[in-house]
Amino acid sequence: MVHRRGVAGGRRQAQRGVTLLESTVVAGVAAVLMGVVVPSMQAALHRQAIVAEATQFREGVHRARSEAMRRGEVVVLCALDALPDETGRPRCRASGKDWSEGWLAFLDRNGSGNRDEDDPVLIVHQHRALAGTVTATLRSISFHPLGFSTNAASHFRYVPPGQAPDTRGVPGSLLLCVNKPGRVRLTEADDCA
Repeated sequence: MVHRRGVAGGRRQAQRGVTLLESTVVAGVAAVLMGVVVPSMQAALHRQAIVAEATQFREGVHRARSEAMRRGEVVVLCALDALPDETGRPRCRASGKDWSEGWLAFLDRNGSGNRDEDDPVLIVHQHRALAGTVTATLRSISFHPLGFSTNAASHFRYVPPGQAPDTRGVPGSLLLCVNKPGRVRLTEADDCA
């Protein structure tokens, strides 16, 4: 018995494959879809990171305020410097209002507003790069033992990566407002009013 492949009833079946034109059309459609999906996924990831960072900071403000009241001492929350001090310990930024490296909270034993050697660190938080930049109206916030801020009210603007810091009206940005009594709220508005 002889078996023949590709033959059915004496006729040869046409083999069907993908043509170059079909492959090109599919690749073009995939490229268009990726061009639409990838930026929106990236924006969603940045937005999620910004919300997470702002929430962490809000909790840090609450903790700094409650530690000041619990301990009966001034607690300072300040922008973290990218470089540690000579002993390798975290320190506050010397100047500026960029909080993009993160923040730290410490007991300000001598009331200087700056972290000295005998000032214990309570919290250190490093900012995730995926969350973009954070610009504030103050370099630090101090909480009095009665729980109110010894500084003026302040705000912290979280802006997605690739956008100019402290830019208003940027989609995906978030504003964190801290009032004088130390209450914190998050808003998508451009100001804390």
